[in-house]
Amino acid sequence: MAGTLDIFRALADEVRLRVLHALLSAELSVAELVDVLKLPQSTVSRHLKVLADAGWVIAREDGTSNRYRHDGRVLEAGARRLWAS
Repeated sequence: MAGTLDIFRALADEVRLRVLHALLSAELSVAELVDVLKLPQSTVSRHLKVLADAGWVIAREDGTSNRYRHDGRVLEAGARRLWAS
């Protein structure tokens, strides 16, 4: 489980917040996030790693790629309250 500092670090970046908002409504691949966010693939992947390590996103294998989603139900109680506020 991610520590408190990891949770705050993950949310301290505008790009990561944009990624999370994009994932609120749909499960998306890196390529789809690149298209939506208009950012380079390496940037999106780097931010997804931080979010995944902190528990903010979940990855699911889909063939040769991964699909990502934000599922607030799997967050620790404190992180869930933070996201809801």
